[in-house]
Amino acid sequence: MMSTQKLSQGSWVVFGKAIKEMRIRDVQENETGFTLIELLVAMAVGLVVLAAVLHIFVQQNQTCKVQTEVAYAQQNVRGAMTVMTREIRAAGYDPEDNAFDAIKTATASSIRVLSNLSGDDEAGDPDDADEDVTYAMDNGNRELTRNGNTAIQNVVPNSLQFTYTFSDGDTGIPDETDGDTTNDLDDIRSVAVQLQVHTETEDPYFADGYDLNPGITGTCRTRTLFTRVRIRNMGFEDLE
Repeated sequence: MMSTQKLSQGSWVVFGKAIKEMRIRDVQENETGFTLIELLVAMAVGLVVLAAVLHIFVQQNQTCKVQTEVAYAQQNVRGAMTVMTREIRAAGYDPEDNAFDAIKTATASSIRVLSNLSGDDEAGDPDDADEDVTYAMDNGNRELTRNGNTAIQNVVPNSLQFTYTFSDGDTGIPDETDGDTTNDLDDIRSVAVQLQVHTETEDPYFADGYDLNPGITGTCRTRTLFTRVRIRNMGFEDLE
């Protein structure tokens, strides 16, 4: 009787241990996790996504920088052209009727104009600071100059161009040495002006602009402005 009871108790102990081990195995088998390969794949995908986001950010930042520089360059060239056209248009203004030359020199890349803005020049050419004005290019420094002083910077070399229209309708550059009386300085009736400026830095993704640094990938963005100025105080004899 005793042996049967002991056997029964021992069997229950063994059975209990077996049930406990089965439960532990079930828990272990039901536990979820990541293997090393899964972690490596997830990290690789994350790095690809991060690289794409970073690339988009860099491009957007570069675009914003380029557009800001383009707007600044365009504002500068418009301001310079506004002042230059106003002074060219006033060439020959002469309330004192001193009969001075409205345009002293006129080439394809420079112009010198005179005007008696103050009205106090009783004899001779106007001599105040804003009455004798010369516009030209300083190609070495990439500047538009006014009376030898910097007007604006970041000008594309050789981009300042003047084309003159004469009283007979011809266009070109005046020539005082050809021996005839046509297409001279006093025959000029209008002036076409063209000027091109560039951004301060180069855009590495743009290849069709001004190459400021040939050794660096990319070029500067450019903006070109063109205008035609009718000289109001020249050609009154045409109306007679």
